[in-house]
Amino acid sequence: MNERVRVIGGGLAGCEAALQLASRGFQVDLYEMRPNRQTPAHRDGHLAQLVCSNSFKALGITSAHGLLKAELTLLGSYLLDCAREAAVPAGDSLTVNRDIFSELVEKKIAEFPNITLHREEVTSLEGDCPTLVAAGPLASDALADDIFKRLGSNRLHFFDAIAPVVETDSIDFDHAFYMNRWEKGETADFINCPLDKETYTEFVNKLCEAEATEPRPFEKRELFEGCLPVEEMARRGYETLRHGPMRPIGLGLGNNGHLWYAVIQLRAENKQKTLFNMVGFQTRLKWGTQKEIFTMVPALRNAKFARLGCMHRNTFIESPKFLDKTLRLRPELDCAKDIPPTWFAGQITGSEGYTEAVATGWYAAWNMAQTILHGHADPLPDESCIGSLMNRLVEENEDFQPMNFNFGLLPHHEGLKKKNKKEILAERAERAVREWIAARNMA
Repeated sequence: MNERVRVIGGGLAGCEAALQLASRGFQVDLYEMRPNRQTPAHRDGHLAQLVCSNSFKALGITSAHGLLKAELTLLGSYLLDCAREAAVPAGDSLTVNRDIFSELVEKKIAEFPNITLHREEVTSLEGDCPTLVAAGPLASDALADDIFKRLGSNRLHFFDAIAPVVETDSIDFDHAFYMNRWEKGETADFINCPLDKETYTEFVNKLCEAEATEPRPFEKRELFEGCLPVEEMARRGYETLRHGPMRPIGLGLGNNGHLWYAVIQLRAENKQKTLFNMVGFQTRLKWGTQKEIFTMVPALRNAKFARLGCMHRNTFIESPKFLDKTLRLRPELDCAKDIPPTWFAGQITGSEGYTEAVATGWYAAWNMAQTILHGHADPLPDESCIGSLMNRLVEENEDFQPMNFNFGLLPHHEGLKKKNKKEILAERAERAVREWIAARNMA
């Protein structure tokens, strides 16, 4: 096949899309502007670089992300294969060594002779071949301006934050212990750093008073609720952190026989466990302030930080207005008239999360291929995780905001009891995907 397509963006969505399109015989031009043009959040020019965290979250199919991964496995996701190969111990979650993961994805891309990687910035949707835009939440200003001018929409954006990473040998294990929440998993992979009431109170007060890197507070709608900076959570109330990333539930009892007052969990960054990140501690605080506050934690008093947290902008389009259920820019719109057929994938669509990025990359590439080859798209069923996530992205919404996949997006039916609702919905979703695959002889 000589059909040429263009994929803009070498992140999770773009790489999955490029691989899926190449596997179906397309000649793929994959564009990634890094390292020639960097973003505020990335460290280098590697493809599929994980910025915020190194975790693809839970594996069990009764968890939203576990079920989403199960579907992608059935559908033949290349990036999930890479994630499993780069996995580090993390209880019942899929957590990876970031560098190894990126290397494996780059190797996959290089193995396909019909993928040409271009290290250059794309500044416009104009072109001579069908295009898939996976420019991520940090699209270059030039490309973002071109997209939003065409759509006639104000630029939409929210602010995402990156958590600090600690060197393991600098942690004081007189005040820390290994344990997975509820002791799930075969080995204890998380480091837990407890705080007593007095320390927690001082910690929260310091966070509330701390100065952020930005000179002005951002509007609330710009902060994605699933990834709030820790200082923002602290300002929402004294107990917020104790019911969020510092919850002590499932981590045993303290020395006094009572539940720990508050606990910070650390999760391995690499297989050697020489680096751990502070789970849920994404932040926009100034670096000096981060060190001052985080070293108040007894286990982190002498902590050496391999990386401190920072803030970056995430940009997304108002998908319900512009995309159809296949993630294609609606061809009947004026903004689609003078550009080639265009699909969107990844966080620029308003999907949030690593696994969701891979899922939208797979889904947009599949529908793009079907449209080019057969003249019509072929979306996944509504009962599936991916199908329900796509419905959410394109359904009419006056205040469209980014969202992770969750069980609430799946079609519900009367009579489902809370006790086994997730099991029933998970079984139904997985069965729907298997039947969809079988009907297309994709197995």
